Amino acid sequence: MQLYITGTPLGNLEDMTYRAVETLKTVDVILCEDTRTTRKLTNHFGIDTPLRAYHDFNKEESEDRIIEEMHDGRTFALVSDAGMPVVSDPGFELVARMQEEELEYVVIPSGSAFTLALVASGIPSYEFTYFGFLPKTGSKRKKKLKEIMAHELTSVLYESPHKVKDTVGVIADIDGERMISISREITKKFEQHVRRPASEMLGLLDEEIPLKGEFVIVIEGAEPESVHFDIPAAEHVEALIKEGLTPKQAIKKVAEVRGLKKQDVYDEFHETKK
Repeated sequence: MQLYITGTPLGNLEDMTYRAVETLKTVDVILCEDTRTTRKLTNHFGIDTPLRAYHDFNKEESEDRIIEEMHDGRTFALVSDAGMPVVSDPGFELVARMQEEELEYVVIPSGSAFTLALVASGIPSYEFTYFGFLPKTGSKRKKKLKEIMAHELTSVLYESPHKVKDTVGVIADIDGERMISISREITKKFEQHVRRPASEMLGLLDEEIPLKGEFVIVIEGAEPESVHFDIPAAEHVEALIKEGLTPKQAIKKVAEVRGLKKQDVYDEFHETKK
């Protein structure tokens, strides 16, 4: 194998697997987001493998060198600062490139914060959608949250301690009764999981829930809509757009629930706009 995509602990170093330790000891180079963070991990386990930075700001320029070294027989481990690499972290581009180059790789698992938060949430988890981090700008964040709140499946997203209160505020404005769960400091000393209606959760933030650490928000899915098939498909699309979906999303959803072709719904909707 040329690359070992290696999961590391979220916080508690006792969660490190024997396989992960052995892998990091035997590869030629460890690719990591922040060498200072990963050095704490490697020092703890007596791993002296060289570290090399691989992050969003250098991944494109360093990729060619990594691939070239792999062809020469060098082996690498890819880690993130915590948890599973690639998930909301750089790495998928390297994996895709390796597939093109027919280079071998393997995944060594660990927990991801969003899966642990989902398990601890008490919110239905048979089907869910992971949204990662929200857009940074206010208008785009609100638009995305409206889309998420209209989603019928359980939704999971990451949030920073500086923005979590604003985010929960937007959720509460859209539907204050919607059940949400907040998890923070997962696997660490002050781990916390709280499930409440959104409006009630807002009052707990910065009180019972300190604004410290990384947050995971799990949102109960929206209630399935009562679809009135006696109204035209175009009107159904308009109703979903008013609820926060984009035209493209609304057209796709109407086609799915009515058992129609997306192109037919698209044509009918745009015909009414002429």
